[in-house]
Amino acid sequence: MTQDNKTMQHLKRILVATDFSEESEKAVDFAAELVSRDNESTLYIVHAVKQSVVPMSDDFGAAEYIIDDNEQLLKEGKVKTKNLAASLKKKGIKNVQTVVSMGDPESVILNAAEEFKVGLIVMGTRKHGFKKGIFLGSVSERVSANSPVSVLVVR
Repeated sequence: MTQDNKTMQHLKRILVATDFSEESEKAVDFAAELVSRDNESTLYIVHAVKQSVVPMSDDFGAAEYIIDDNEQLLKEGKVKTKNLAASLKKKGIKNVQTVVSMGDPESVILNAAEEFKVGLIVMGTRKHGFKKGIFLGSVSERVSANSPVSVLVVR
């Protein structure tokens, strides 16, 4: 198998992470363009819903609202990813699968990449600024540092 064939085999399964921001829309468009080159390729759209934490001491009944909020965010994420997949299918992308999970975005993305044995992860990047970036880091940085496959960050 030539190097070009090996590269194309890796691009048969591409994961794109989305938070529905403008930056992640660019990543979805880029990943869709890559997948559109081969009718046998599959695009996995992954959306992570970061779970709101229930306080240890809940004297005011906040837990019920936080749990409802988490469930609502999960439901909205599933609707948005389903709609995104449908619009990509209308554009000719035959094989699109969606994953929406509650959890830390880095873990959700890396777990999905492993589960589906993808050859490439495509992500957008946010411009948090120096201070916020130092304290929080970025999901794309953490995913690239810990991913077993190549990560393409789209700007």
